[in-house]
Amino acid sequence: MRDYEILYIVRPDLDDEKVQEAVKRVNTLIERSGGSADHTNLWGKRKLAYEVKHQKEGIYVLQDFQIAPDRVPELEAALKITEEVLRHLIVRKPEKPSPTTVAPPPAEVVLEPVAVESRGAADASAGDREER
Repeated sequence: MRDYEILYIVRPDLDDEKVQEAVKRVNTLIERSGGSADHTNLWGKRKLAYEVKHQKEGIYVLQDFQIAPDRVPELEAALKITEEVLRHLIVRKPEKPSPTTVAPPPAEVVLEPVAVESRGAADASAGDREER
């Protein structure tokens, strides 16, 4: 099972009770597809960027869930025929890195001093140039 999230838009003409029923219906679809719903976040009514099914507003719902990857198309097909849901988008969440894949810190690098010409030698060679 992999972690997914779905953002779907419910029709704005539904009252709070009907919105909760729509959320429960989506949860039921996820469970029937062999998944489990984790967290639901109701964003509320927002204006749409463009009209969707003759609606200018929609109620946004963000939900985290787990499901087998081969069951996602089945879930999407069921959401397409759900009348309360105007639009939906299912996205696979990134894998969480396991703690064993952490690379050890690099070994300390010891810097050795670079040989620098002594100041006296530099002055002597400059003095030789002036005398010529």
